[in-house]
Amino acid sequence: MSINFNDYSLEDLKALQNDLEKTIKDKAKEAKKTALQQIHNIANEHGLDLDDVLDGLKNPSKKKSKVAPKYQNPDNSAETWTGRGRKPKWVEKALNSGKSLDDISI
Repeated sequence: MSINFNDYSLEDLKALQNDLEKTIKDKAKEAKKTALQQIHNIANEHGLDLDDVLDGLKNPSKKKSKVAPKYQNPDNSAETWTGRGRKPKWVEKALNSGKSLDDISI
């Protein structure tokens, strides 16, 4: 199937794009509906309630635990860093001045 899109006007191409996007969305929705029905049927065949099956797959909400800071700004003790993520400017400044991470560790 080969279509020469150069023969279409910009307006026609945009209308075609909108039609394609709607068709793709409708097809995806139908595929999802079919897949969910198949899953439901499989669960029923095994005597399971779909909610029970899905409940076993859900991850319990994980509470984020705070990480203790490992480094402290020698010039301002209120500024600390855990050693994770991007280095704060005060850490970069300390490293550039010749200090090591051991020098600013808590």
